Amino acid sequence: MQALKRLVFWTSIAAIACWVIIALFGKLIPLEIKIGKSGDFHQLFVFYGLQTAVLFTLSGTLKKTDRKKPLLIKVGLTVVAAFFAAFIAFITVFSGMCSWSTDRTLFEYKDSPGTQIILRRKGCGSDQKIYPIYKTCKVVYITSDLFWIKDIDTNQIDKSLWKRIPLREKF
Repeated sequence: MQALKRLVFWTSIAAIACWVIIALFGKLIPLEIKIGKSGDFHQLFVFYGLQTAVLFTLSGTLKKTDRKKPLLIKVGLTVVAAFFAAFIAFITVFSGMCSWSTDRTLFEYKDSPGTQIILRRKGCGSDQKIYPIYKTCKVVYITSDLFWIKDIDTNQIDKSLWKRIPLREKF
């Protein structure tokens, strides 16, 4: 039973640490993940898994020898931490409502079709006189759902290395 408690505690700590590291690196490096069906698991983890992991840390902090006051303080602090995690998750998910999407592909690298220059659009899904923001980016597709993205100025590129993609009419 003691080994199970330790396993639950350290698994919870690892899950919390992974979430914090992924959140920090997501802001620092230009690596993006296409959210779609595969993003459903991420949303569930942020909403339920993180708070559950915080609550499961009680399995490693509560001791049978604890007196009533330290026991209540530990439980209270853990519940406050779980509510804080829920608040952060709420903000994180709703801040992602406005997202970047590919408007169209402008150029493709001649030697590597997985490297493209695209026009991206940031919109919030509302047509209430809020105009989208546009920017030009270089995208290197690592997989179909994972890509490295960086802002680029198309006036500064060597046009002999890039193939222009003609504009296609949308019907």
